[in-house]
Amino acid sequence: MAEETALRERLTSGTAILIYVALVKLAIHLATNGGYGYHRDELYYIACGDHPAWGYVDHPPLTPFLARLITATLGSSLAGLRLIPALAGALTVFVAGKTAKVLGGKLFAQALTALAVLVSGTYLFYGTLLTTNVFDQLLWAVALYLFVSILRNDNRRLWIWFGVVVGIGLLNKHTMAFLGGSLFAGLILTDERRRLTSCWPWYAAGIAAVIFLPNVIWEITHGWPTIEFLEKAELNRMPALSPGLFFLGQLFGLHPLLLPVWIMGLWCALFSKGNRKMRPIGWAFALLYVYLVLSRAKAYYLIPFYPPLLALGAIEVEQFFKSRKLAWAPAAALVLLIVGGALTAPISLPVLSPERLIEYRRAIDPTMKNLQPGESEMPPPFQDMFGWEEMVQQVADVYNALPQEARAVAAVSGNNYGQSAAIDFFGPRYGLPKAISTHNNYWYWGPREYTGEILITIGVRPQALQSAFESVELAAMITHDYVVWYETNQPVFVWRNMKIPLDAAWPRMKLFY
Repeated sequence: MAEETALRERLTSGTAILIYVALVKLAIHLATNGGYGYHRDELYYIACGDHPAWGYVDHPPLTPFLARLITATLGSSLAGLRLIPALAGALTVFVAGKTAKVLGGKLFAQALTALAVLVSGTYLFYGTLLTTNVFDQLLWAVALYLFVSILRNDNRRLWIWFGVVVGIGLLNKHTMAFLGGSLFAGLILTDERRRLTSCWPWYAAGIAAVIFLPNVIWEITHGWPTIEFLEKAELNRMPALSPGLFFLGQLFGLHPLLLPVWIMGLWCALFSKGNRKMRPIGWAFALLYVYLVLSRAKAYYLIPFYPPLLALGAIEVEQFFKSRKLAWAPAAALVLLIVGGALTAPISLPVLSPERLIEYRRAIDPTMKNLQPGESEMPPPFQDMFGWEEMVQQVADVYNALPQEARAVAAVSGNNYGQSAAIDFFGPRYGLPKAISTHNNYWYWGPREYTGEILITIGVRPQALQSAFESVELAAMITHDYVVWYETNQPVFVWRNMKIPLDAAWPRMKLFY
């Protein structure tokens, strides 16, 4: 009898509940991650993984390394490629729930926090894809869990693991520096600055720096290409989000139903006497929020910071229900969140057919009436998951229509990394050679052995290269209803007889943005 009771307690413990929620998250992705097609970034990380390095123009090396490892062991199918991201997303849910436990949350608060992360749109979408973002979300969640544990329990040795996680995070995405910098500022601005008199935070900084050092060395030896990329991206970036639009990005990047939870959590971190030790979290979030708005950053950059705020808010909800003796309220709140998450999930997960998804978006998205002429009705998160193989097929038709002797010297060039990576991935099954491109890291891989005698380009306008070649012919026009605007109505040109050797012109053709 005692053994049955102990087993029942283990199966209904907080940790067990968090495992169940994490397994639901994993199951959702395993059931849906074969939907639609490869994302442009997934194809690019596979291409980068085929060129191992300690750095790349537009990202650090961790995700390309994982892409190479995954394709070598699990293959390059959508299901195989997206298994590790699904596991990372499930772990993020578990860690978020554990954060609530460290903060003193009981069973309901832990479950609410985990479920909040599960239903959040940004977490659902990036849990589907092999990109830097899903690992960024996990690493931020772990780093914040460790930081909260240090503040709450004064376990100074956890600084070592904090440094390890931040270092790995920097090898995955440089935005991890936002988290480290904001938490440091949060310490400085609160009574918790006393912790900086200990050697342990500085050990953490040193460990993170050592782990990150190979990428720094790569940047130095290559002339800091990422800084050049960021400067040019700033010039070519879309108009800045207004503070209102940035807030809407937070509202819908998580879930509208979660607004009172994380607002309450932020208030607790900044003002609650019982959570005085959490002041650095509140200040760090507030400072980072303002910085990202002023720096014209994308709204989703802030999303990985929310687990501790959701946890603090969930604890407040838990205490409110308990103090009012609302025994029915916890179950009702969880059911409401599940239903709300199910209603918004089709905008974040590839579960509907493209036609049904567009109909669904028309029904729930009031911004549809503001679409510009020619702008796709496909929700923006999914636009980069369509059209790649169809594009490659059309380019292959152009390539295979050339005489055999022309094909032997013909190069295929994408106008951006997405087009080029699609050629590299799908091209072999259609008889195409590896692509060349001057965009981002493709520029480093050079023109291969091609001289410019014959060049097939995608999306290049005639005036861009007309003076460099003796002749040009429009061979095809690529269109697709679901893709982002700059990937449809794209011309495919065949250029002949470059006036100077391609390898001589290459250094002046660099495009970082």
